[in-house]
Amino acid sequence: MRVNKVFFVVLIFLIATVLAGAIKVTDATGLLQEFTSKPTRIVAAVPSDAEMLFDLGLGDSVVGVNDWAGYPNEVTKIEKIGGSPLNLEKIIALRPDLVLANAGLVPKEIEQLRKLGVAVLAINPIDLLSTIDTFLLVGKVCFVEERANELVQSLKERQNKIKPLAKKPKVFVEIWHEPLMTAGKGSLWDSLISTAGGENIGSLGTGAYPVFSIEELLKQNPDLVILTNYNLAEAKTRTGYETIKERLIEVDPGLFTFPTKRLWDGLEVLYGLFEAKQ
Repeated sequence: MRVNKVFFVVLIFLIATVLAGAIKVTDATGLLQEFTSKPTRIVAAVPSDAEMLFDLGLGDSVVGVNDWAGYPNEVTKIEKIGGSPLNLEKIIALRPDLVLANAGLVPKEIEQLRKLGVAVLAINPIDLLSTIDTFLLVGKVCFVEERANELVQSLKERQNKIKPLAKKPKVFVEIWHEPLMTAGKGSLWDSLISTAGGENIGSLGTGAYPVFSIEELLKQNPDLVILTNYNLAEAKTRTGYETIKERLIEVDPGLFTFPTKRLWDGLEVLYGLFEAKQ
């Protein structure tokens, strides 16, 4: 009888310890969830999810990534789970204790996985601020809060070095050229350009990725036209681009496309370009 009492006391203590360490969060879909232990088998639904996990030092816990994941290089050696759509059977077979999924890109899969009993943390970083918030959220759920706080602090320190410019350069980002698609309001590019001190011509359009005509572009008289497809030589030969070909510049699109730590590299690149236009 005494042994049973001792066992009961120990059991209560263990339960109380677990509950005391439980983490409650509300994710991007509005779902309140509770996590009681560090996940050790994480599936990253889209490429940026995987990169964010590596940014937080959680690469060793990632067991599945999107077919299109390519950064950092380590993700190329991890089991693939399909691209678009995701292969739910492959995800289930990996026995994940957490799936990290971008709610803006894979909303259907999030709902389907939850119906199958899989724990999914939905995130939706759309700009610099929400990317920082997402780092903190993922760090909390994965029990690496200290690491997440250190990363966020370093990113904020880098961002604080961006000082107001005397003149806001007018910037046009070419996402694609046939048709001439740019980055508008609600895009990561828009957040980066405004934070770096520029004026995004694309924000005059409708939606996150509006289409412009060459005539509309030339009318805005941009100070910079940023190319994201490694096509500088071709762009300089286009009809109508004669007056702006010296304002064309190529950048590494990976620094501006994904809500990860690399966004701050992109921010610094833009700030340097804008400073040169003063």
